[in-house]
Amino acid sequence: MNAPVSTIESSVTKPRTRRCACGHETTHRMSGREALERVPCAACGATLLFTSYERMDIALSEYCNLSCQMCRRPSETLFMDVDVCKRAMSEAAQVGVGIVSFSGGEPWVHPKIVQLLEHAFSLGVKVQMVSNGTLLKEKHLPLLEQLDCLTISVDGSEAAHDKIRQRQGTWRRTMQTIQMLAGSKVQWGTNTVMQRDNYDVLWDSFRAIQEIGGFKYAYCGFSHVEVVPETAHLQMTPEESRAAHEQLVRIEAACRQTNTWFNDREMLLHHFDTYAQKGKRYRPKDGCKIPQKFIGFSDHGFYLCWHQGRNIRMDSLVDALSSDLARDIVREGLEKRCVACNCFNYAWDDEWNAGIMASAAAGESVEGVVALRTPDRVKLRLVTGGSVGNTLDLHDDGV
Repeated sequence: MNAPVSTIESSVTKPRTRRCACGHETTHRMSGREALERVPCAACGATLLFTSYERMDIALSEYCNLSCQMCRRPSETLFMDVDVCKRAMSEAAQVGVGIVSFSGGEPWVHPKIVQLLEHAFSLGVKVQMVSNGTLLKEKHLPLLEQLDCLTISVDGSEAAHDKIRQRQGTWRRTMQTIQMLAGSKVQWGTNTVMQRDNYDVLWDSFRAIQEIGGFKYAYCGFSHVEVVPETAHLQMTPEESRAAHEQLVRIEAACRQTNTWFNDREMLLHHFDTYAQKGKRYRPKDGCKIPQKFIGFSDHGFYLCWHQGRNIRMDSLVDALSSDLARDIVREGLEKRCVACNCFNYAWDDEWNAGIMASAAAGESVEGVVALRTPDRVKLRLVTGGSVGNTLDLHDDGV
């Protein structure tokens, strides 16, 4: 079982040390109520920026070459401006963010994905990626081998996967990619979104991937389908959830035999029922600190919580974190004024999980599924990609 909330030290208030340009090091403990704090260097007086953010997730485009039935993104054929994205990544590294993760849509539809990856690598941060795997090619391997990890989305055995992706041949193309990765130095794993159309093939899908990947299959993850009003019909019934859970127990045991890391063990094995109940929403017992740990970034702006849907429409990350809106989003979570999570749409961290379980044990749930907010369009962030028909084909030779 998870430790009580009070026994988990929050990374938000841990002391942080920054080196000034003059060479002097300053240590500062965050207050736990701000997105960004400014502290003068004791040696020269220059302003040093301190944050508690650990990672930035970048949705390079809302577009994807597939049409997955559970996806909540609008699939607009618009792509993030390269210079805006590079600036955000550079500022993230400057304020101490240690991980940059590329997602989408599908990151490989962005016409400048290679250039953006190379810039991320130059910053000295860990770089991660989530992809459907259909656009990756052997020529990309030298670049992919520099990633901290590459997560391939696989949603079942062939029939289930292609039905969910709504495009025939997708499963075979993704398996070809996994076979290619298994013969490389790329650290890769998979994630599966559990829903009514794949609850009964989780084990079969895992075994198919394991047979291809063997000991190169580094990790596997599973999450419950994200439920908004448009996807409520995809939620598993109690009977289907039990069948899914039985397979996860079996998969976790098989992972131990091959040293494959099983992600989110506590949530999936011990708290499965709580996170499966999408008709209930929870806020961590002592307030949510996720808006001080993870930054979302898309062509709609910066998000301090994807789930709350409040976007900060600025080109500069430092300006965004300094804004009154950022301060309000942070305190909204701490003061439990947010709409609350339809749990386990995102696997956050141990502190968040412990807080959610404490709220569940205390009966502090909020009823009902929440529709996602539609953010205002940020015109300055977008560039049109021209004709994208050929670029987005499953077997395209571009990028």
